[in-house]
Amino acid sequence: MKRDIMKFVVKSVTNGSCRLGTIENIGRFQKTVETPMCMLYTRGGSAPHLTRDMLHKIQDLPPVANMAVSMVAEHHEALKEYGQGMARFAAMQEFLVYTSLHDTNVEIPSGYNEKGGSAVWTKGGKMKIDVDLYMKIQSAVQPDWCQALCDHDTNAESSRKRAVKSVDRTLSFLDQILQKQSNYERLKNTEVFGVLEGGWNVAERERSAKETAARSVAGFVIEGFHSLGPSSETFKMSDIEEILQKTLNHLPDDKPRLMQSIWPPDEVLHAVQRGIDVFDSCYPYTVTERGGALIFQYDHHQPVHPESAGDTVTSTGYEISLKDKVYHDDFSPILKGCPCYTCQKFTKSYVNHLLNTSELLAGVLLMIHNFHHYFQFFKTIRQSLEEGMFESLKDLILKQKS
Repeated sequence: MKRDIMKFVVKSVTNGSCRLGTIENIGRFQKTVETPMCMLYTRGGSAPHLTRDMLHKIQDLPPVANMAVSMVAEHHEALKEYGQGMARFAAMQEFLVYTSLHDTNVEIPSGYNEKGGSAVWTKGGKMKIDVDLYMKIQSAVQPDWCQALCDHDTNAESSRKRAVKSVDRTLSFLDQILQKQSNYERLKNTEVFGVLEGGWNVAERERSAKETAARSVAGFVIEGFHSLGPSSETFKMSDIEEILQKTLNHLPDDKPRLMQSIWPPDEVLHAVQRGIDVFDSCYPYTVTERGGALIFQYDHHQPVHPESAGDTVTSTGYEISLKDKVYHDDFSPILKGCPCYTCQKFTKSYVNHLLNTSELLAGVLLMIHNFHHYFQFFKTIRQSLEEGMFESLKDLILKQKS
């Protein structure tokens, strides 16, 4: 018997288009998730650098893990034989699973998508995925919700002709997926999110939104504004504000909107203010990979006062580089007052030593702190919306930007 259908409930809309809400009846556990929210970023089905035990040292883990099709596509036959889905296979069975087409932290070369399918890059190289293969992979993964196959290969320089193709192909893929879904027993309870494409062409973005909203989808994924990969950290919501607003105007209020990117805290708040509900947490991983630690203050109840807040909090920017020799003899925690496992047990000096001797433990300790800090930030976003303090939080975050 099919479970209850996913439902999105908007509790309030404030500060422009900030949507405080809940996604109900999600997946295997019929969970309720508060939004705005971020998903747990994974690589190959597991949180990067962290074993299961270390992952669970982090407080307030998101209930949803993001797993990319590109990370499992080569091995979907073995996963199919296992028969119990990717969550159990990766010992992540307590998490709901959302499958995206690509890993946000991997740059995807342009020019390889075709009418019949899209290209993904696996460890073995380029792999073309058409709708039939996509359905087989999803059936092996058994996600609770998934992104439909799409043609995301557009950017600010894409022509109108290319934008039209991206929309036409993506709608065709979606129609085929919705038609074929009932043929896959393991996907009968999987919710499908339609993908909005069209590059930077306003008319095509609006067409994509209107056409996708007319389909039986559980939510929407906004893609195709920029190439994926670490370079997307410089992506600015302000560059697409008008296009995005006109696009979202054609979407129903009762379905969630998801947008993946590498989201620094200021861009998260800009996106929330424009009506985005679901994010990924690739940003903490990106910071970890360069030896950084997140130190931005997000307590909107206590605005920053440089004369009393301390050097760490008032440092320029959102992170510090613990590779820097200035931390060689710094025996204080990464962030004073942070309750995470790393800050409670270790010092900047020790992490600096681990980084400069290329010890694997450095990534573990930084990942724990950075995930913890980012997840608490999203918790604070929801709290600020409930308390009418969103603008105060936004001012606080923007003051710390380098």
